[in-house]
Amino acid sequence: MASIKKISIISGIFIVVSIFSIFGVVNLVGSSLDDKIILQQIKFDAVYLEDEKVVLISFEDNSNNTESAILEILGMDVTFHKEYKFDTNSSFVTEMSLLQIPKYGWKTTPVTLEIQHSEFGKIGLKTEISEPNQETPIIIVEKK
Repeated sequence: MASIKKISIISGIFIVVSIFSIFGVVNLVGSSLDDKIILQQIKFDAVYLEDEKVVLISFEDNSNNTESAILEILGMDVTFHKEYKFDTNSSFVTEMSLLQIPKYGWKTTPVTLEIQHSEFGKIGLKTEISEPNQETPIIIVEKK
């Protein structure tokens, strides 16, 4: 009797753990698929142009469903902050003056964009500044 009870308890625990594992994998896969769909529609880039001493930041939503955006460049003495409202054309290109490359590299100066999108809701995008001859950094997508 006792061994049947132990087997039942172990089986129950195994089933519960299995269900949570399956849901976890589905959520991870679903999240990465959502990110891919978002990044197919949205382009976000920050490039340092050394000759001009500026960072050129560009954003384009091919679906034109972005309603607003808040751009920030962190890791500096004063955070660069700019807000945008969109009616029909969900895109912008802006420049930020930067006299020298950060002492500890671009990873210490993340570029973030929080957007309100009619299809995806509120999402955050994060990337790094790159130089024209470098590979484009990845864009991290966060649902808010």
